[in-house]
Amino acid sequence: MPLYPTEQWLDEYKTHLDDSDELDEAGAGWGVDFDGDIYFVITDLPLDETTLGDLPEEAMAGLPDQLRDQLADIPLETANDLIDDDVRDEMPETSRDLMRQLDEDITDGTIYAFVGLKDGGCEEIGVVEDPTERDVGFRLRGTHETWRGLVDGEVEPIPAVMSGDLAVEGDMQKILQYSDATALLGDIAAEVETTHLFG
Repeated sequence: MPLYPTEQWLDEYKTHLDDSDELDEAGAGWGVDFDGDIYFVITDLPLDETTLGDLPEEAMAGLPDQLRDQLADIPLETANDLIDDDVRDEMPETSRDLMRQLDEDITDGTIYAFVGLKDGGCEEIGVVEDPTERDVGFRLRGTHETWRGLVDGEVEPIPAVMSGDLAVEGDMQKILQYSDATALLGDIAAEVETTHLFG
C-alpha cells in the first residue's frame, strides 16, 4: 500500500481517477474554457513530532536493525540534515527515496500536490517544490489532519469547504456547480489502499 502523502500515493490516486467512469461523467466540462487545475495544499505536517522510529514498517522496510535503532529517535524535521551520505548508502532504495521526498517535496511543513483536471479526466499529478511554478485555477488548503480525514473517507470535500476546514482559492461557484465531481475527488481518494506516513 502506498504511503500517504508521497509521490507514490499520488500516482496511485491518479490511476483511480483515470479509472473512474463516474468522474468522467460528473467532471465533463470541468476545466473547459477555464483553468481547472488544482493545488491540494496539505499544511501542518507533524515533522517535528514524528521520528524515523515512528514511521510505519513499510517506510523503512529492509533497513538493517542496527541502523534502524540508531536512527529511531531522529525527528523527520532534521533527518536530512543529520543523516550523512555514508548512512544513506546503507539504506534501501525505498528509504532513500522517502528521505529525498521529505527534503524536496515539503516546504515549511506543507506539501503542494498539483492535480491537473480537465473534462472529467486527470491529465497530470505530482508534487511541486515551488507553489509559484504552476498556474492553477484552484487551491484547496487544509491541515494534514483534515486531508487525512478525506483520505480515510471520514471527511467529505463539500462539507469541509463549507465548514472552513478546507479553504478554497478560486471560483467557488465552479466548485458548487461541479459539486458531484468535487465529492468524487474525496471518494476516490478514500478508495486508494493507504498506509499513513504520519501516525
